[in-house]
Formats: sequence, structure tokens, C-alpha cells
Amino acid sequence: MLLLTGPVRGEGREAFGLRLLWDYPLGEAGFYVRAGHSPDAHLAFSPDGRLLALGTFDGRLLLFDTRNGKVLLRRKIPEAMVKRVAFSSEGRMLYYGLQGPEGRICALALSGKKTFWCRSTAGDLLRGQPPAPGDIYGIYRLPGIYRLKVLPDGSLLVLALHSWYDRKVRAWRRRSRLYHLSPQGELLWAYPPRGPAPVTLIYADSSLSGETVAVVSLLPSEAPEDKDLEGPPPQSLIILSGRDGRELWRYSLKPLRPYFDRVAAWESVAVSAGGRFVALGLSDGRLFIFDLAEKRIRLVSLATPIILGGLPVAATVGYGLFGPEGDLYVVTGESTLPYGMPLSVDRPAGPHPAARTLWAIDPATGRIIWRFISPLRLQGLAISRNGRTLAVATGAFRRAGVRIHQFGVLVFDLHRSGGGLERLSGYFPTSGNCFFHLAVSPDGNLVAAVETPWRDDKDRLRGSYRVIMLRITK
Repeated sequence: MLLLTGPVRGEGREAFGLRLLWDYPLGEAGFYVRAGHSPDAHLAFSPDGRLLALGTFDGRLLLFDTRNGKVLLRRKIPEAMVKRVAFSSEGRMLYYGLQGPEGRICALALSGKKTFWCRSTAGDLLRGQPPAPGDIYGIYRLPGIYRLKVLPDGSLLVLALHSWYDRKVRAWRRRSRLYHLSPQGELLWAYPPRGPAPVTLIYADSSLSGETVAVVSLLPSEAPEDKDLEGPPPQSLIILSGRDGRELWRYSLKPLRPYFDRVAAWESVAVSAGGRFVALGLSDGRLFIFDLAEKRIRLVSLATPIILGGLPVAATVGYGLFGPEGDLYVVTGESTLPYGMPLSVDRPAGPHPAARTLWAIDPATGRIIWRFISPLRLQGLAISRNGRTLAVATGAFRRAGVRIHQFGVLVFDLHRSGGGLERLSGYFPTSGNCFFHLAVSPDGNLVAAVETPWRDDKDRLRGSYRVIMLRITK
């Protein structure tokens, strides 16, 4: 269905290095925010930068003209979250991955008039039951697409995961599988090859060509029904051949004892463009860099625990990616106390010195090239295809026991010389939290993000639920 909206609001607002080109309101989010939830969103630019795709928590798929914010396509998918969006390599199709009862991945014409194909992952991961009305977290217990990457040859790397509590067997069940699909949705290979893995494969990445693939496994399924499934062991990093899905290297991740009893990771698996290096950041502050050419593992203790006020304090390494020129960029988040420890307090006595930092690292040596220590909480990373522009979102954080609500988007010019402060080229403040999935146009001139409101101590909503399109002015 082809739609054109009227003028959008907000055009012309400027901040340091960035100008608001347009914004688009996404409606009411108060129900989610008052329940303590920030609605998911995922953004992607088309290869020519003229279109922006958006998937939302409440099942909306939107396509915008990046020049003026006009809506060119609007689709509502029932009983599902549009968890991932991506354009085909030639920009003629829009792929979207759902978190819903079937965990589908679909290909759609940009006009919205034709769905080329849809593929369900429920045959491997088992079908999920739609959550009860008002259960905003129930959607996460359905099969979902956690990674959707389009490779230069047009094929797709798709990671699907289903984690849910099965009341019949009274146990948490976890099933995951990584798929390599043709542009027509045909299966080229899958990992594990014989069926789903009985673990959470939480995130995956590949080299530019797709010949090297990395995926991290975390928690195992607890159900006896899944014990005969084949797959990698929990808490391991697996390197695959992108040609046929064969395992090339498997590394067992050990908990950082005595502070942590298990390994946790998020969107912190990254593979360099040429496939030589694989990076993995962990919630305990460790960063692993695997050199596949020399079969060497380098451990960088970026934000591992230190003792503050008699208690261990660490900072998570939650996001990471490689730039086209080979440098590794990672973000360390908030200072945290190790989960699971019997502590009498719920927050650190002070900040970890490596928290809230953007790091640029040479993967060959582990040397820190530069870093930007932020006064704000950093979340998410996006980079332009030409390697010039890096963008980071910011969220709420605590300072001296007080919750600070200062939000926005930070932008860095990677072609500048100097340290992090010299490379900082823009900051656009927002009234609400910016979700961690943001996007940068291929030429590095535009940055898109989704702002969501927050609730103050008087139950008032602050900020907006909207898409913002920013143009770099310097």
C-alpha cells in the first residue's frame, strides 16, 4: 500500500554538528513506558540512502523517504514485533524479521504490493503462543529473528532464537539456529546442520563477503525434550565457514571467577571485513580478539572488576563492530555489580573508570588507538559504509544515586585525527531515551534514531515516541 503523509514537524532544529531534517511521531507509548519498558525498534537505510525502513515493537513496518520523511509504505503485522529490517543488496526488496508465533523472515516489494516469500522458523524452534493482553514481555518468549544481515552477493545471514518457559515440563527451553538463505529464501546451509541447537545463540556476525561467520552461545535448554538435539556447548564462541556452515574453530568461554558464575554477552560479536579478526565483548568487562590467520587469542581487560567500597565493580562490553578500514569499535556501558552475588546493596559505590566509554582498538595488537569518555550512558553503535561516520545513542543513567535523564545521539568523524574528543563531530539532545538500534546512511551524512518517552517520579511522561532524521552539518 503506497502512502504519502503531510508535512512532518520539527524541521530545522539545530544542535552541535547536527540538524534535525525531519521527525515522525509514532503514536502513544505510555502503556509500555509506565510498565517500565522501552519499545524495541530497528532501522535500516537503503543502499543508495534514499529510503529508511523501520520496524517497531507493536508490529509496524514503515518505509520513509529520507529527504522529507514522507511515509511510502505502512504495514501492520498482527501478534508480532518487527524485530529486524534490511534492504536487498540492489535495494529493490525489503526484508523483515519478526518475533511472533512463527518467527518469520519475509521479503517484500518496496511498493508493498507483493510479498515475494516468507519463511517460518517455527518448524525448528517450535511455535510460540501469543501472550495474554497486557503482557508486554510475553512477545520476547516467542521465536524471533535476532540477526538479519544482507551480504554483497544478495544472500542473507539470519539468526533465529526461541527462549520460553514451558509450563508443561516446568523448565526453560531454548532453541536457536543460524540460517544462510538465498535472495529467494532458499536454504543454502544452516547451523547446526541437522536441526536447532539447544542453547541461546544470541548474536552473530560475518565478514564483508560472508565467508567467515561467528556466533556466540550462552544458556542451555533445561528441558529433557531438548537433550538429544545437537549443537555447540553453552558459553562458547563458534567460527564457521560461510561457504557451507562448517565449524572452523570453537572456543569455550570460562566465567570470570570469583565474581561471575557464568558468561553473558549481547550485540558484541563482530567480524572484520576481511575475516581475519573476530571480537567478542562480555558483560564482565572482558574483550576477546581472535586472530584467525595466526590462530591467536588476545584478551583485553577493558572494564573487568575492580574493588570499590569493598565490592567488585565492572562495566559491560555490550556493543562492538569493525570499521571498513579495520579498526574495532566497542562501547562499555554502566558500572555494575556482578549479578548473582549475595550483596547487601544494589548499586556500586562509585563508577568504574572504564564505564561509559567508546573505544577504538587495533585488533592486531590490542592497542587502544583512542577513546571517548562520555558523561552520558552509551548504548548501540552504527557506522557508515564509507567508514567516515560513527553514531552512538545515549540513555538514562545514575550519578551519585540520582537518575540522570540526558539523552541524544553522539556522532564521530573517523576521518579526523586525534583522540575521541577531537573526533566528536556532533551531539543532538533529545527529551527521551534513544533506543540502541540506530542507523547511519551509506555516505555518512544522515543518522536515524528512535526516541522513546520516560516516566518521571510523578508518573508524567517526558519526551516523545518518534523517529528522528539528523543531517550532519560539519
